[in-house]
Amino acid sequence: MTIMKNASQESTRKFRKLATLLILAHCMVGCTYQLTNLKSSTPNNIRSIYVEAIYDTASEPVPHEVLWDEIQRAIAANGQLRLARPYEADAILRAHVVRAQTGKAGERKAPVAVRRTSEPDVFAGKQQPPTPGQLRDISIADDYFMKTSWSSAVHVEVWDLTTRKLLLQRQYALSGEVPTIRGDVPAEIHHIRNEESFQHSFGNASKAVAERIVGDLLVR
Repeated sequence: MTIMKNASQESTRKFRKLATLLILAHCMVGCTYQLTNLKSSTPNNIRSIYVEAIYDTASEPVPHEVLWDEIQRAIAANGQLRLARPYEADAILRAHVVRAQTGKAGERKAPVAVRRTSEPDVFAGKQQPPTPGQLRDISIADDYFMKTSWSSAVHVEVWDLTTRKLLLQRQYALSGEVPTIRGDVPAEIHHIRNEESFQHSFGNASKAVAERIVGDLLVR
């Protein structure tokens, strides 16, 4: 009898410990929900979306097809919306590149110690034309910057195709820096490497913006 009584008491203690752990776990989940107070859901119960080709009216060209691709990748990765053709979709996403510009950044370099003579100074007050050595060598820059900065802005709208309701309207900024001069490659292909670096930088920024777009659309 004593053995059975001890076994019963041990079972009771184990049950109480298990019940306590379950209650604590439930409280932790409840507290987490209260702290975030956010949930992910599709607005207006839409299930599919069509991403229209990017409309670009910026003064400088950007690889906007990269942004178009990243938006679709972000939607597919999220999984709550299905990509569809325009006549099958519940909603449509439109993106308009409204601004794009580049600028100088990084350290400034001057390949020559003294600025070369400009053409007007060479011809001023002289009857004979200048010798070739007196003219500026226009194949070499007087100075340059080690990096190029770029920035762009895209306006995004998402429309419910059934109710014609605007589900999302927001403008997003993209920016980055790329190396202008690289010492590990010949000068003849600096321009090509600069374009490749810009494509990579724009792709990373597009991926981040695409994830923000999906989050702004689905997280409430």
